Amino acid sequence: MLEPITGADFDTVAAGTDLTVVDFWADWCGPCKMQTPVLEALDEEYDGKIKFASLDVDENKDIAEKFEIMSIPALVIFKHGKAAEKVVGFHPQGALKKYLDQKLAEVTAE
Repeated sequence: MLEPITGADFDTVAAGTDLTVVDFWADWCGPCKMQTPVLEALDEEYDGKIKFASLDVDENKDIAEKFEIMSIPALVIFKHGKAAEKVVGFHPQGALKKYLDQKLAEVTAE
């Protein structure tokens, strides 16, 4: 299961990690429900290499606004604790794995 986060712990979610993926979602969002098992599988696969967390946009509107989340699901990729990229929409596991492998290689090379 992805680590659920709120506004109270959002500022520290990416602290101390090279790469963190935060899933912005809502309970009423069909594509979000499809994306969750993909992210959970990747969380297991990248155990210790990439941190995964999830944020309910309905319960944390201020954070969603801060990151200009207009469509969900949306993934915000943090490199070394700082927001670096945003990926919007549903992505199948293979495509997301290829993308994350590339991001992991970039972070490792830095």
